[in-house]
This record gives sequence, structure tokens and C-alpha cells, in this order.
Amino acid sequence: MTSGDLAKMARAAAVIESVIGKDFVCYTRSEFDGEYGKGALLILQHYKGDRLWPYVNYDGGQYDKIEQLSDALSEAGFWVEDCTGWYSGVYEKEVVNEATETQSQSAG
Repeated sequence: MTSGDLAKMARAAAVIESVIGKDFVCYTRSEFDGEYGKGALLILQHYKGDRLWPYVNYDGGQYDKIEQLSDALSEAGFWVEDCTGWYSGVYEKEVVNEATETQSQSAG
């Protein structure tokens, strides 16, 4: 893990904190060995009834909160994926270069 990765993780955590407050549990990818979420900068642990759950779990039906966190992360260059009912992954957005995409398509 590089210092750049740590800075990105800190930025993502700060965005999450700005939306939901300080009460959430997260892990780095090196601390977590789940089936899903591989490649995530952060793994967010959530259970029904905790503070983070309505912001990442579609089962709760609180789509306004899901959108609120998703939009805030997106503005900062991240996105969140609900991996299972109890954890989600936060990823860095990939920059799509139109020229690279065109080259990939013509090569195939």
C-alpha cells in the first residue's frame, strides 16, 4: 500500500464522515478477505440498525440516503458498491480516456 493509497482512503473516509458522522467501521483491502469487494480502497462494515446501513444497503429502501452518500463520494472521485448485506466497497473512479477507449475498440 502506497502513501497515495493512504491519502485516497483518508479522503474517502472523510467524505463518508461528512455525510453520516463518525460512527462507522471500515477496513483496508489488506485487512479484509471477503468474497466481494476485491480492489476496493475501503471496506465498509454495516449491519441493519447501525448508522451506515441505510446509506449503503438497498434492502432498507432509504434511497435518498444512498443517493446522498453516492453523490458525495462521486464528487470526490469515488464510488460505493453494496457487496453483501453487511459490507460494501469504496473504489476510486477510473478515468476513462476517450482515445484509449477508441484504440481498445479498434484493436478488437
